[in-house]
Amino acid sequence: MDMAELVGVGCGLLAALFVASGVPKIRRPFALALALVRFGVVKRVRPGLGRILGALEVAVGVAVAVSPALLPAATCALVLLVAFTAVVVRSVMAGKSVECACFGTGETTSWATVVRNLVLIGVAAFVAAASAVPTLDQRISGLLIGTAITCGYLLFSTLAVVKPFSVRLDG
Repeated sequence: MDMAELVGVGCGLLAALFVASGVPKIRRPFALALALVRFGVVKRVRPGLGRILGALEVAVGVAVAVSPALLPAATCALVLLVAFTAVVVRSVMAGKSVECACFGTGETTSWATVVRNLVLIGVAAFVAAASAVPTLDQRISGLLIGTAITCGYLLFSTLAVVKPFSVRLDG
C-alpha cells in the first residue's frame, strides 16, 4: 500500500466516523445536549446545539471524503477531535463517567474513549500533514475500508453497551 492509498484509508475512516457520529446527534439532539450539561460545557440543555454539532460533524466527514484540498478538511477534523478529547479527559480525570452520545449508543466515557480519540487524532494529523493526495479510486476504496472499520467498531461498542450475551439461562 503506497502513501496515497494510506491517506485514502485515513480519509475514509475519518469520513465514516464523523458521519456515523453526527447523524444520531441530528436525529436525537437531546442526548448530546444533555451530555454537554453533564460534561459541564453548558449550563442548560439546548437540543439545538446538539443538532448543530451533529451537522458540523457530518459536514466535516463529507469534506474529508470529497474535498480536493485535504489540509482544511483534515484540520477541521483534528480540531474537533482535540476539543472532544479535552472534554472527555477532563471528565475522566474528575472521576466522572458521562454518557457521551458519541455515536448514539449510550456509550459512557472512560480511558478507552480517550485512547480511541487519540488514535483518531493521529489519523487526522497524518491526513492533514500528508503530501500525497489520493486519487478518486483510492478515496473510494479508502471510504469502503473506513466504513468497514467504523461498522466493526460500532458493532463492538454497541455490544459492549447492550450486552446481549450476558443473560443467564439458569436464572
